[in-house]
Order: sequence, then C-alpha cells, then structure tokens
Amino acid sequence: MDPQLKRNSVSPSASKVTTFLLLLFYPLGIIVMWFWPKWNLWVKLALTFLPILLGIIYFSVIAAVVDPTLSDKLRPMNNCITACSTDTEKDLCIRGCQEKFIEENSFLR
Repeated sequence: MDPQLKRNSVSPSASKVTTFLLLLFYPLGIIVMWFWPKWNLWVKLALTFLPILLGIIYFSVIAAVVDPTLSDKLRPMNNCITACSTDTEKDLCIRGCQEKFIEENSFLR
C-alpha cells in the first residue's frame, strides 16, 4: 500500500469519534480534530475560533448590560453637564465636569 494514501485516508470511526467529542466534550474534540482526522483547514479554524469569538461577544454584552453601577457612576457627570446648558461658556463647563469625573473615579489616587 502506498504510504501517502494510507496517511490521507481516515477511518469513518475516527470522524465519528471526533464529532462525538466535539458535541459532548468540546475542548477535547478540538484537540482530536486538529491531530487525528484530516479535516479541511477552514473547518478546523471555524470550529476553533467561532465559538471563542461568540463567547467573547456574549460575555461582553452581558457585562455591559448587567453592570447596574454604570448609570450610577455617570449620573453626577450627566447632572453637571445638564447644569452647564445654562452656562455662557458651555464647552469650558463641560470640560470641567469631565475633569472632575475623571479625578473622582481615577484609580491612581
């Protein structure tokens, strides 16, 4: 038997095992997929990076939506900016509000 033909052929059971692992034990399935059967490169990349990307997007959205303190933290600055609407030097007043907010919320105090 030709060694190159043997190396490129994959038994159906190898693909079934890999698919099973991908569905039930995702990290182990990814490792087996990369090292055992000869899957197309684009399939390997998609199955590896797409769930990671979706997870990052999911947790970023959750973190942005769930943070109830964000509006509480921004409320003093928004009130200050609203009060600046009657000031004659509005831009200077708004900049002062922003600087005060940064100073109060700086981690380098």
